[in-house]
Amino acid sequence: MLSPQQRAAQLRHPHGGAALAVAESMNRSNGALNQAAIALLAVGAHQTVLEIGPGNAAFAGDLLRAPGSRYLGIEVSEAMVDAAQERLALAGLQARARVERGDVHALALEDACVDAALAVNTLYFRDDLGAPLAELARVLRPGGRLCLAFVDVAFMRTLPFAAHDVHLHGLAEVELALHSAGLRVCGWRDHREHATGNDGGVVDKHFHLLLAHR
Repeated sequence: MLSPQQRAAQLRHPHGGAALAVAESMNRSNGALNQAAIALLAVGAHQTVLEIGPGNAAFAGDLLRAPGSRYLGIEVSEAMVDAAQERLALAGLQARARVERGDVHALALEDACVDAALAVNTLYFRDDLGAPLAELARVLRPGGRLCLAFVDVAFMRTLPFAAHDVHLHGLAEVELALHSAGLRVCGWRDHREHATGNDGGVVDKHFHLLLAHR
């Protein structure tokens, strides 16, 4: 059992013996949120999709349903890159998908090379949203779209790990940061779930999904 501080550190940068278990736990707990974000992003045929912080790329296959689509994941954790590449190979997706180690602050990508981009539950580990959103805007083609999925601030404050170097970004703040990066917000979804917490009680989970166009 990880302490709240240890869990925050693993969520920020999965590492060591706990990395794979944490990734699988997040895949289970965030499965419905990821599916909602994927549906909102709506990757089309022959489009290239970029995912920031994909972990072990558990949802890459869902992003590649459209024929001819291609996938790139950018992940800070070497352990997750290795796990993702293994998962993609086992799924037979290595010809259309890959995960590379990198950071959203400095993407090793050409300008206007991506049709769609996705980031689920990654904003909390960024103090300033300006630089990463500007990078995402840079690599999006004109008309390209970005979907951000993130926890509502009030709900985040109820999570024990949020007290450990986790940055809270409200809906209005994220919308403003997108606008400042040159992106136009064109869709919003309020995503709520009821789940069983570690203490056996019911937890009301609350997330926001924003869709923006370049």
